[in-house]
Amino acid sequence: MQDGVTQALGPVGAWKIGAKSPSDSPLAAPVQQSDVLADGTRVPRDRFNIVIIEAEVAFRFGRDLPAAGSPYDDATILSAIESAHPAIEIVDSRFADIEKLDPFSKLADFQLNGALVVGPALRDWQGMDLKAITANVTIDGKTMIEKTGGNPAGDPRWLALWAANNLIARGQPIRAGQVVTTGSYIGMLPAPQGGEIVATLSGVGSVSVRIG
Repeated sequence: MQDGVTQALGPVGAWKIGAKSPSDSPLAAPVQQSDVLADGTRVPRDRFNIVIIEAEVAFRFGRDLPAAGSPYDDATILSAIESAHPAIEIVDSRFADIEKLDPFSKLADFQLNGALVVGPALRDWQGMDLKAITANVTIDGKTMIEKTGGNPAGDPRWLALWAANNLIARGQPIRAGQVVTTGSYIGMLPAPQGGEIVATLSGVGSVSVRIG
């Protein structure tokens, strides 16, 4: 279903990868290039059905990882990552009531992705403890949530490693310039009214979007 919708809507600019725990099987969903937004972008509220905010670490790949006849090792995949970025995922859905959705419907609905806002590049990230990041989100200058070590997957870089080989098997290998985002450090923060939203991830940086 994801692949069919992707063919209809246009090229993939990013991949949304997440896992409920470090031992869980990850899930993957494409993000259309038109839904990958620059830091500071302003988007109308009526672009979205619902607005829920997630604060994430994303990785941008600097070169293609095409099928190579055997899986890539971790070192090769990590060397292909050009930079890490603070990111805001705007969770949205084509369905009216996400509370009633079964897991396969969520997966078909691009795992509830509405847009991905990608912040400034951090090139010297390899030595960071990505499990212990503190994430802070403000809306119109008011702190709405602050949480440390909140990504249920633990160290999110393993999701980028998983994605590289999984997407080859799926027939959609990672291309240079594509971004892999790796799950929320704050859970899901409803923001139905929108506003000026800023997410800060310690050591990684800040990213913002205005909705409305």
